[in-house]
Amino acid sequence: MISKIHNLLAEHINKNRNTYLFLFLTFVTGVSAGAFTVNGLSSIQKTELTNYFQGFLELFENQRVDSNEILRISLIDNIRFVGIMWALGVTIIGIPLIYFFIGVRGFITGFTSGFIIDLMGFKGVIFTLFSIVPKEIIIIPCIIALGVNGVNFSLNIIRNRSDRRMSKESLKTSFLAYCLTTAFFSCFMFGGILVESYITPVCIRIITSKVL
Repeated sequence: MISKIHNLLAEHINKNRNTYLFLFLTFVTGVSAGAFTVNGLSSIQKTELTNYFQGFLELFENQRVDSNEILRISLIDNIRFVGIMWALGVTIIGIPLIYFFIGVRGFITGFTSGFIIDLMGFKGVIFTLFSIVPKEIIIIPCIIALGVNGVNFSLNIIRNRSDRRMSKESLKTSFLAYCLTTAFFSCFMFGGILVESYITPVCIRIITSKVL
């Protein structure tokens, strides 16, 4: 079963490697833009963000964090994001917006990591490695895969409109495959959500008490 899934994923990535590459570069560009934006913050903005971040750390250090509540919030946020990506895939104008949202997601990751590292130095690198990277290393590939899925289906719609020989049944089959692929990668995303909800809080608590 696992080997079959591995083979399907390998075939999918190989078939869409150019789209994966462009979306990955879009994400990396967003990360770079977010990290560089930290340098452009005013002293007032940095002070406000620093106070917010310190309050965030004190919350983890002094109170018991409800992992179930984190799970609920993360599920809502990610379901909303998946829904947006799915909706963009079924529209002709969705392709540039898919790239835009992937870039924005990269910007958020880059800004968050960049600010923490700028504020805390090497300790910020450690904090980022244990609090942000574990969930992102699962969620980000899934987001990019959802983007590839959306781009492909949007292109199918365009081809269907330009080629009258393509039947409605063919489009229905593509739509079903599109929905199933979205559900498939969403299930993988759930693993990252679980990491964010139940493992990341433990890591943050350990880091704040032992390292910071």
